[in-house]
Amino acid sequence: MHVCGLLIECPGREPTPVPLTGVSVQARIIDLVAEVTIEQRYVNRETQPIEAVYLFPLDEGAGVCKFTAEVDGRSIEGVVKKTEEAQTDYEQAIQSGHSAFLVEEKLPDVFKAKVGNLAAGSGAKIRLTYVTELKVEGGEIRFYLPTTIAPRYVPPTDHSSVAKDLASINYTQESHYRVDFNATVRMGSAIKEIRSPTHKIAVSHDSVNKPMDGTLKLDDVVTSMDRDLVVYIKVAEPNQPRLIHEKSSNGSTAVMLSLVPSFKLAEQKTELIFLVDRSGSMAGSGIEQAKQALKLFLHSLPTDCYVNIAGFGFSYEELFPSSRKYDEVVLNHAKAYAEQLQANLGGTEIFNPLEQIFQKPPIDGYLRQVFVLTDGEVSNADQVLGLVRRHSGRTRLFALGLGSSASHHLVEGMARAGNGTALFASLEERLEKKVMQQLQDALQPALTDIKINWEGYDETEQSTTPAQPVQTEKTLMGYGKPLVDPEASVPPTEKPEMKLRQAPCDKMIPPVFDGKHFIVYALLADDAHQPKWAEVIAASPVGPLSLKVHLNEQNSEEGQLVHCLAARKLIQLLQDREENDNAKKEIIQLGCRYGLTSRYTSYVAVDPKEQKDLKESWMMMKSRDIPVQVAHGWGGGSRMRRGAPVPMCMDDPVENSCTSFGAPPPMAMPMMSNRAPMMKSMQRSVQPQSLNDPMSLPSLSLSRDVPAFESLIFDASTDDRNQPKENTDDDKLMKLVSSQNFDGSFKLETSIAQLLDTTTDDITQAGQKSSYPDQVWVTAIALAYMTLALAQLQTSWMLVAKKAEKWLQSQHLADQDACKMAAQEYVKAKLHL
Repeated sequence: MHVCGLLIECPGREPTPVPLTGVSVQARIIDLVAEVTIEQRYVNRETQPIEAVYLFPLDEGAGVCKFTAEVDGRSIEGVVKKTEEAQTDYEQAIQSGHSAFLVEEKLPDVFKAKVGNLAAGSGAKIRLTYVTELKVEGGEIRFYLPTTIAPRYVPPTDHSSVAKDLASINYTQESHYRVDFNATVRMGSAIKEIRSPTHKIAVSHDSVNKPMDGTLKLDDVVTSMDRDLVVYIKVAEPNQPRLIHEKSSNGSTAVMLSLVPSFKLAEQKTELIFLVDRSGSMAGSGIEQAKQALKLFLHSLPTDCYVNIAGFGFSYEELFPSSRKYDEVVLNHAKAYAEQLQANLGGTEIFNPLEQIFQKPPIDGYLRQVFVLTDGEVSNADQVLGLVRRHSGRTRLFALGLGSSASHHLVEGMARAGNGTALFASLEERLEKKVMQQLQDALQPALTDIKINWEGYDETEQSTTPAQPVQTEKTLMGYGKPLVDPEASVPPTEKPEMKLRQAPCDKMIPPVFDGKHFIVYALLADDAHQPKWAEVIAASPVGPLSLKVHLNEQNSEEGQLVHCLAARKLIQLLQDREENDNAKKEIIQLGCRYGLTSRYTSYVAVDPKEQKDLKESWMMMKSRDIPVQVAHGWGGGSRMRRGAPVPMCMDDPVENSCTSFGAPPPMAMPMMSNRAPMMKSMQRSVQPQSLNDPMSLPSLSLSRDVPAFESLIFDASTDDRNQPKENTDDDKLMKLVSSQNFDGSFKLETSIAQLLDTTTDDITQAGQKSSYPDQVWVTAIALAYMTLALAQLQTSWMLVAKKAEKWLQSQHLADQDACKMAAQEYVKAKLHL
């Protein structure tokens, strides 16, 4: 047999060709939502039937709403069923001599596809379509396409089926098949720019004739699935509110209320805790970016706050036993601590650190805000989310996912559960801007107690639970309780259908932040009135803020996109807060009605053609796992060497300090998702002398059935793509900010003189000519430099400048404006502007 394409190399076994031969993606981006269709192509190049098994990532908030399969030219429509029923149909079809296909949700951002009974020499295609909401970051709309699942840390207490699936993933250095991506873009206002920080893209946009439309595609032939594709779209009016009606082919109606609010409220007093993931998977540029972002974060804090820094891995470290009042000593101590941070604390044990933070007593008068910076590579995300949700009453959590494939389920989920916001940064993006966005969100109160009024409806008609009459007679036998059993009062088959079902309902709408996408849906009964407007009313420290959004007839659409988004939102809320069997039943009902995958519903497709050869040989069918390409930059490198030694106690190949921080005994050692077979056969532990040198780590004795591609270690020496470029504007900002005191003033240091290509003496003499004190003059110069030389980084230095302005005002200068003007002229002269 002539074999071509990617091969799986297994010790003691013949090489087997990988059956996945190509992936194509077609996206339709419509304003602040997207519809994405992914096609996976499989070919069985072996001599017997196979089952191809592929774990792949999807957008965490996505609703998979359509699934089709094609075998040898025959098209098969997938059907959503309860997962148990879908699995049964799949197994029975295989035993009966049919090709069959199964798509299951393992986690909201990890799916599993099975292509069963693929005959020798046959080809198959599977196409799945999902819909998703898009985020707004800094005035830009963000679209992302996940491409790989980073190795997940599996705690020793996690024995779930999901953990087993994640631990079974095989990783490879290269994908060896082509990836195609094409997208159409249609915005609600003129497109200003379309860019990608992660990939080279070709953009087509006619700004004169079709200013709101555009297309994009990958500019190069891509055979790599090692990093998420991220696209930013800048439009003229990102804050424009919209009310959209959608009519489906079966006559039902769905409504979407979408807006990006804009408001500014007075800062609140806060306790700010920065929790940094220091597991080995953060090694390299990840931890270096975290250090730089943390320094800017520390200089941007308001003078009246409390602060602490903590790091976690297998163990947990804090800068201070409890948060300290922010002052010059604390700032310098925290900067020194940030400078020496390393990704050396073992596996990603995030649950215990969060639990310790939540258990600390609150500081009277200061609202606790926790910032979690992580690549999010854990298997026990649901356990972590439950913990965050239980403590959300007095602690707000903001999450920032870092890297080429951070777990959106964990990062987005923590932010939702903790009433905060979530942002993501690829290794090609700087963290400072993202951290500053979240700090601004934390310092300003969010809008809460959101209420939506729909034209033509009152609260009773929107209620999800009909009011029950209660006993008002003051008797010991039933006072205040329902007069009748609520379960028996209205039989399930007779419960009246709600005319309007809101998703999420008012009490579950999360806090609203300035500049963040706010979206609410409504599903209407077939004969229900279609609202002509919707009003949002939100509580704030200055009283209620409201907005009424009217329907524009041009925003009436036909299709299922909004229906699926609304149903997916309901499923997400039910899965996030699942409490009883009723929630499970409702998830299944929604999934089956709207054709959506969920924790309890899956897609199954069965080829109607029975093949005699398959029926007779199904027991000989070989299962083939599709290797997943390891994430770009994972563990500090971008290339791997085949057959390199793999240290134990690892969240990734360069994790190297569990011994010095007290690792668990070998028999209790947590497993990493890409190291499951290895962990069973570990023979010795990491020695202290190797802790700072990943290349000197001891090798392991591997069991015979461990594939060679599982024994991989990164080699960053041959690829400098992750190395930061020196002397960028971000670097200049960090050099400037390092000279700022905690109170906002700047001290005259050589670093500032270097930025202006002059000397400290020259700066001092220029200030003395106008009789400005040194500290006042240097602070004014720093402000002028940020405004003139770093204008494009305003989001990053906004809080730094705000503190400096406040300090200048406190000096009661005779003419502050004259001082600032003189500083600007000085900076212009030095920079030749």
